[in-house]
Amino acid sequence: MAELLRANVMAHFAYYRRSRLLLAFLLVFLLLTGLSSLPALFMNSGVQTFNSLQQIFSVLNVFLLFFSGGLGLFIVSSHLRSRSLKMVFTKPCSPALWLASAFLAAVAVSLLLNAIVLGSAVALSLGWHLPVRAGLVFVSIDTFVASIGIIAYLMLLTTLMHPAVAVTFALIFNADLFYGGYEWTQAVIRAGNGSVGLRLLDKLFHCLYFVFPMVHAFDRKTENIYTSLRVLHGEWRYLLYSLGYAAVLAAFCYGAALFALQRKKHI
Repeated sequence: MAELLRANVMAHFAYYRRSRLLLAFLLVFLLLTGLSSLPALFMNSGVQTFNSLQQIFSVLNVFLLFFSGGLGLFIVSSHLRSRSLKMVFTKPCSPALWLASAFLAAVAVSLLLNAIVLGSAVALSLGWHLPVRAGLVFVSIDTFVASIGIIAYLMLLTTLMHPAVAVTFALIFNADLFYGGYEWTQAVIRAGNGSVGLRLLDKLFHCLYFVFPMVHAFDRKTENIYTSLRVLHGEWRYLLYSLGYAAVLAAFCYGAALFALQRKKHI
């Protein structure tokens, strides 16, 4: 079983290399880093240089989240569209093992890219004579943990709908959208409008906020770390909390995606 899982993961790595996705990431990475680094070359202020570093690091981590989701979506959708899964599943490879190997391959690539971004941020800090802050490590780990949930969620959506629809659905219908709706209904209720319809809508938004996946489950607790890149001793625990949330989300998405995959006609 372990050998078959390893063989599938290696096959997915080869598939990623042929897709040129990693090459596209490296080109965008170099372009974004180069353009964002130009202002710092002409600044003498340490504060301005730090702000440039923080901006570069933030942009790259956001890009990593989108790219990680694309890894999960691409590996599933490409096999579904090419109808190659029937051939895969007729070999001694179960749908559960293939789906697990696809997930692990996407997570491994995401981990590698997060390590590259972190190493680049550390190199920029040293090159610009800035202290290497612990927040760089915290944000990188938090981004990687968030990417685990995003990969699993996009893989689930891809088994249920067309990839373009899956991306649109994930971008529009998310926890932040419904949290904003919940805050709006709460503000209106506090202003004196306590109609039954508005209270039902408030409950609906509140429930949907907890149902839909969150990218960063504890972003309101860690937002200062992202701006200052400083981590207090008690804040490291939020990484464990986020990992627990991502693990539960990934397990649920894996089970649901496997169920959807087994019900398709190609199996």
